[in-house]
Amino acid sequence: IAKLKDRMTPEAPQTLDGMAYMQVTRYDDLNTLMDLNQDYQAIRWMQENVKGSPVIVEGNMVEYHWGTRFTIYTGLPNVVGWNWHQRQQRARAPEGTVESRVAEVNEFYLTLDIQQARTFLQKYNVRYIIIGQLERALYPGPGLDKFDRFAGSFWRDVYRDRETVIYEVTSNQ
Repeated sequence: IAKLKDRMTPEAPQTLDGMAYMQVTRYDDLNTLMDLNQDYQAIRWMQENVKGSPVIVEGNMVEYHWGTRFTIYTGLPNVVGWNWHQRQQRARAPEGTVESRVAEVNEFYLTLDIQQARTFLQKYNVRYIIIGQLERALYPGPGLDKFDRFAGSFWRDVYRDRETVIYEVTSNQ
């Protein structure tokens, strides 16, 4: 009973479906009230349409916040997962490896330099770029404008609903 009362929203259905809560939940973080149904719909699209294990990139959050959600719910590899978890699991990696990737993801979303963004995509062999409410809250400003501006040149939108867009990389040259 205590666990049922400890929920993100009382409207969440009582089910074994670990994603069902997203359909009715709003999450407040980064001074933004996010409608998790947008992520739910986009994640479901990926589950139904993406084949294989292509690399994705999504905004990186500190632990126990609404981050790494597409990786968690699709199982697709991400450029970097939870910072602390990754550092624990990769204790033998050179010092600063995980932190460096987090910084690179942040710079990818923030940069105005299209060549820098393309180099990042090529380096990590990224196939899908996630732009949702979280990315808009994490990386406000003109850095996100490059995605719509260069759609059709280096990537194309394959999913779009309200504030959520999934781009498929078409050229890593």
